[in-house]
Amino acid sequence: MIWIIALIALIIIGNFMWLLPSKSDRRRMKLRNKAILSGFTCREINDKESLPGSINIEQGPWLEYSTVSLTEDNDPVIVLEKADGRWPVNTRVGSEKLSRLPASAVRVSFRTGSIAVLWNEEGELEDVQTIMDFLESVAVTEPCSQQ
Repeated sequence: MIWIIALIALIIIGNFMWLLPSKSDRRRMKLRNKAILSGFTCREINDKESLPGSINIEQGPWLEYSTVSLTEDNDPVIVLEKADGRWPVNTRVGSEKLSRLPASAVRVSFRTGSIAVLWNEEGELEDVQTIMDFLESVAVTEPCSQQ
């Protein structure tokens, strides 16, 4: 009789454990929560056409971490994409700032009213802080332009 009760209890506990998020999902939630609680926006990019052609969509999920920027309505939309592991050098952002971003960051987008970094969340809380510091530093400077 006790074996039947123990078996039923194990089945119930096993089903509840199955419903919990995986370890990797919990880690990504922690990264996103840090950014969101600091006032940043996190948006998952699922559309293959919206991702840089040089990346593998299977290495995702790909997320854009973004913040509000002080740009004018007529400022051009600028997209800086990493090619062969390197950021473009002819920008007013500065290659030293871009090089501090996590290795899995592949794109920086300057749009009207926002700046975003696209990455696949391969990293830790320190990488989120690095992205937030980068976004804050370029959000308050003049809009960048490619030269």
